[in-house]
Amino acid sequence: MEKTTSLERNLMRRHVAGDLLVKSTARYPKKVAFQFRDKKYTYKEFNEIVNRCAHGLEKLGIKKGDKAAIYSHNCDQFIIYWWGLMKLGAVITPINWMLKGPEIKYIVDHSESKLFFVEDILVPIVSEIKDDLKGVQTFGFFDLNGAKVDEGWMNFKDLLSMENSTDEPEIIIEDNDPATLLYTSGTTAAPKGVLNSHSNFTSTMVHGPVNNLLVTEDVFLLAIPLFHVAGIWMFMSHCAYGATSIIEYVPDPVEILELTHKERVTRWTWPSALYVNLPNVPGFDKYDFTSLRVCQVFGATLPDEIFKIWKSKAPDMIFMNNYGQTEMTPSCTTIFGKDYDENPDSVGRAMQEVEVKIFDDDDNEVPLGEVGEIVARSPGVMLGYYKEEEKTAEVSTNGWHHTGDLGRMDEDGFLYFVDRKKDMIKTGGENVASADVETTLANYPKVADVAIVGLPHAVWAEAITAFVVPIPGEEVIEEEVIQWCKENMAVYKVPKKVVVLDEIPMNPSGKFLKKNLRKDYEDLFKD
Repeated sequence: MEKTTSLERNLMRRHVAGDLLVKSTARYPKKVAFQFRDKKYTYKEFNEIVNRCAHGLEKLGIKKGDKAAIYSHNCDQFIIYWWGLMKLGAVITPINWMLKGPEIKYIVDHSESKLFFVEDILVPIVSEIKDDLKGVQTFGFFDLNGAKVDEGWMNFKDLLSMENSTDEPEIIIEDNDPATLLYTSGTTAAPKGVLNSHSNFTSTMVHGPVNNLLVTEDVFLLAIPLFHVAGIWMFMSHCAYGATSIIEYVPDPVEILELTHKERVTRWTWPSALYVNLPNVPGFDKYDFTSLRVCQVFGATLPDEIFKIWKSKAPDMIFMNNYGQTEMTPSCTTIFGKDYDENPDSVGRAMQEVEVKIFDDDDNEVPLGEVGEIVARSPGVMLGYYKEEEKTAEVSTNGWHHTGDLGRMDEDGFLYFVDRKKDMIKTGGENVASADVETTLANYPKVADVAIVGLPHAVWAEAITAFVVPIPGEEVIEEEVIQWCKENMAVYKVPKKVVVLDEIPMNPSGKFLKKNLRKDYEDLFKD
């Protein structure tokens, strides 16, 4: 009798991300796994091209534990690259395509990425900092839009042709090995790298049918960015259950409506702002939405009139909401159906594999109905912040992850989000650290002081607002400040309004009283 090898023993017991595709391929080889533009990939085709990618990456010297960055809009090459890395046990670091040169450099350097693939039209942005990215051994590009790329960049198509073998890579990968390194805005200017394991992803998918109503027959229109943990998780979970995903390059309202109508899409997931804006698309009433089964909403609560519009267009559609963060991979609560309809302000109950509680500042559970910090315990909780042991320890006590968010829980177990303990702004589905915007805007030549806060907004949930004090003798003009910001930071960080003050209120310690600004200007964006 032959002895079982270490790899065979590993394969028998492991639950890692790359194997989700292997198992779905065995069950649904001819079914479409995903489509992008006019190209459709069956599960068999998807798995084979991912394996070719993995073998090509091996020839480039990429091995288990190596970091590899990506800077691209949603596309098929992004997905193939990402899954190829996962099958090697390498760690993918997706970068928000709205970030600028200095922000990109920080992430690539901090993550110690050895490989960096960039969408062709974004190559000029990276080219400006390319020589300063000393740790990157290979630069590559996705030939997606036909843009001309200078020498010194490897075409992803050439990577795929380096190896014809479609055999599964023979790599021992443990459940607790890191799979992704996702950078999320912190309360300081420097973002934190959240290290998520294979088990963080696979364990939170076990109860997909219960927590997220996933079924094999689903056709999911994925328009949220794949650089977000939610985008990664949603695509991965639909693959795990043998569903079909349609990948949107960016959220295009007309294309969303046309694809939903034509492809009989059953699932949507995106910010409330998109649900609000889609009915304004010319010709909206001609589209058929009756195929929609589950629509996940994040951000602001849907206005009643918008809720009614969608219910009239798709009577059988179920609305769903979740609460979570990158550190939770990605959610810890869920609410849908009748519960959502009757409790639209709640973010739901704890998911099947999750415990959620409300703690005071001394880590004691508070009585029902009282406000405290939302804490959670789950197999989805991150491995930690990369190279940040102290910060990891700050949010982890006795197995509980401290979210930094304030909430309350009612007697039926429904969680209600109240506010952020951290000085963070949630705008249009993006997390923005106010300190990040303040640091950049402080360099504006006419500004002496600046405070950034998020104010209530019907579409964006929170609108980034800059309160500035001019340098004596200088005049600050709102339009000029906003234009300057557009040139110096990611577009989603740009303030929606600039308010000029003689002084910004401070406490005795010299810290800005942002709560005063939020209260005094809470109606700034109301019609």
